[in-house]
Amino acid sequence: MATPMTAVQVVGQLKKWGIRYVEIPGWATHNRNRKGAWGPVNGFVWHHTGADVTNAKTYAASTLYKGLARLPGPLCHFSIGKDGLVYLVGWGRANHAGGGDPNVLQHVISEDYTGQLKPTRGNSNGVDGNAHFYGVEIQYSGSHQMADAQYAAARRLSAAILDFHGWTERSVIAHGEWSSDKWDPGYAPGKIMAMPGVRADVKATLTAGPTQEDDPMAGMTKQDIFDAVWKTDAITAPSDAVDVKTNKTWQAQSMLRDIQARVRANTAAEAAQTAAIAALAKLVGSGVDTAAVVAAVREEIRDAVIKVSVEVNGPDAT
Repeated sequence: MATPMTAVQVVGQLKKWGIRYVEIPGWATHNRNRKGAWGPVNGFVWHHTGADVTNAKTYAASTLYKGLARLPGPLCHFSIGKDGLVYLVGWGRANHAGGGDPNVLQHVISEDYTGQLKPTRGNSNGVDGNAHFYGVEIQYSGSHQMADAQYAAARRLSAAILDFHGWTERSVIAHGEWSSDKWDPGYAPGKIMAMPGVRADVKATLTAGPTQEDDPMAGMTKQDIFDAVWKTDAITAPSDAVDVKTNKTWQAQSMLRDIQARVRANTAAEAAQTAAIAALAKLVGSGVDTAAVVAAVREEIRDAVIKVSVEVNGPDAT
């Protein structure tokens, strides 16, 4: 039993545990507090959305943030896309847990149980779970296993919450362990995940601590990697470059762009040199002024290098 984290505190925990996240605009003050209590909190509930979402951010900002016709948002505090990215949807009371079994609540509060929890009460005759739990909506249908990146993020997110409150893995439960009406998160149609194994994995993640980060590239698409590397201006102007203080049009190139420019220039120079050598080989002994030919070739090589440099770096780079 604990006072809920503030929005600032939860962001701090996400950063501490190296969790990649996106803030949906307005999330920090978006809640249903006017309709009922928010806290004390006792645990963390995992859900699945019931659909394989194709646009994670749009879904988080629309359906989960705004809610449904008969169920106003926010519908969770966190959501996890297929790539493992965590979305902050709301903070405070959220419509995610609904009614549940009071016996389950007591087990979670005391962290005193083994195996899978079996609720006998639900929305129509249960106690208010929205006041007692943080909730995450994992964006998949439940008719199959969630993506590896989602599972890794859910474990890490759970550990971040447990770490803040000093809870054990037994404070993490499935929606289907809270309410008799539900079976999420699932791994096959109508089948809830084996939560004892999930809690064992959460415990291992919590024990390893925040310094044992998961692969930061897990779940990243080729486009994500391209944007992160190619579009990052990561180097300063070299000593032989233009003076960036006086030339206001100069922009730093990323390291890969700089390497690309040098490779293209060297390739052009090599091609010109190869052609020159071949030409000279034909002229030797023919009475042609080879010194004049060499001078002309040198000029061709210089012009080729300048041309490539201008194409890659712009006119100021020469």
